[in-house]
Parts: sequence; C-alpha cells; structure tokens
Amino acid sequence: MLTPATDVSADPLQQMLWPMMSDLVHELRQPLSVIDACADYLDLVLPATDRRSRQQLELLQQQVAEASRILHEALLQLHYADASGAPAVAPAASSRSLTNAASAAVTY
Repeated sequence: MLTPATDVSADPLQQMLWPMMSDLVHELRQPLSVIDACADYLDLVLPATDRRSRQQLELLQQQVAEASRILHEALLQLHYADASGAPAVAPAASSRSLTNAASAAVTY
C-alpha cells in the first residue's frame, strides 16, 4: 500500500486528505472484493450455454475492475500530487461514458 509522502513541504491539505482517502479506498475495496468473489463463483457454476447470464457476469466483472481502477488512480493522484495540488500523474480519460454505456446495456 502507498504511504503519504514524507516531504515536509507537502501540501497540508494533501496531508490531511491522505488518511481519509486511504480509509475510504480500503472500505470500498472490501465490498468490491466480495462482489468479485461472487462473480468468480458464478463463473464456475453458470452453464456455458446460458449466454445472457454470462454476458451480465462479464459486465459485472468489468465494472468491478473499473471501480477498482478508479479507486487506485484516486489514491495515486493524491499520493503524487505536488504542493500546488496539480496531479503528477496525468488524469485518465473519463470513464463516465463507458460506465453509462455499460449500465445502459444491462437488460432484465
């Protein structure tokens, strides 16, 4: 796990946000791990012939991976932000459009 920068010139806001963000990421990863484990179980028990359920399972796995990536990037952005608050890592392309498209693809 990343630890906050020890540079004494680090932004006080960054130093204040680090523990909160770190805890938030940890708390959100817990349910994501459970969802991922459930998806792995479904992958084992769903018949290969059940194409509709398999498509929904794949969508679920993609969304769990996307949520995990977003949490990881948020933590990296905070960790590597310089004193001016500008991220040292270029922000990733917005995943909102991908998430909305994936959500729209869900059928019941």
